[in-house]
Amino acid sequence: MKNGLSLEILPASIIVLCFFTAWAFFHIWTRHMATELGYRISAEQSTKEELLGENKSLKLEISTLKSSKRLEAIARDRLGMSTPNPDQVVYLWIKE
Repeated sequence: MKNGLSLEILPASIIVLCFFTAWAFFHIWTRHMATELGYRISAEQSTKEELLGENKSLKLEISTLKSSKRLEAIARDRLGMSTPNPDQVVYLWIKE
């Protein structure tokens, strides 16, 4: 009779053991994925900060390159241009 009772409990015990094993693996997997995603987010935030810094420096460089004093110096020194005389200026009026 004792053997009969243990044979009846065995399938239920195996099912419960499989359930808890699957739950443990799922729990470990979700924790691992959360940690991995945390590392990815941190890396992406670092990349974002680097790109924002680079963007800021490039905008500063653009504003420097577009400076009217710089453009005037290039026109005068490299291209041999000078400020036009009043009689060389032509005004165009556009009617809208």
